[in-house]
Amino acid sequence: MVGRFLFVFLSVPLLALASPGCDNGPDGEVLPSPTPTSGEVTANIYDGDHPDLNVYVGARIRWRNLGDIAHTVTAKDGSFDTGPIEEGQRSGYILFSKVGTIEYYDTLNPGMVGRIQVFEK
Repeated sequence: MVGRFLFVFLSVPLLALASPGCDNGPDGEVLPSPTPTSGEVTANIYDGDHPDLNVYVGARIRWRNLGDIAHTVTAKDGSFDTGPIEEGQRSGYILFSKVGTIEYYDTLNPGMVGRIQVFEK
């Protein structure tokens, strides 16, 4: 009985630590999350991966390239284009002022795509 109690008592905190995070990380960095974020946000780009993001109207996003090659973040509807973001560099901030879904892709690596969902606060 005591052994079972200790197992449960010690397991609960470990499960909490193992649960995936869904919040802003350091420096306003966005971790993939179904919960919209507001303010200034930095989203990381890795080779082969552009993140899907959820933000509130008024959020400003910039992208940081943590990959080994240059990337772009270009809206399919033409509303924004970061231009090339070299390895280790960041784009300027882009303001999202309207509710909706914006599909984007990487013009230098066309198979890399992502989506930004903008919600009313």
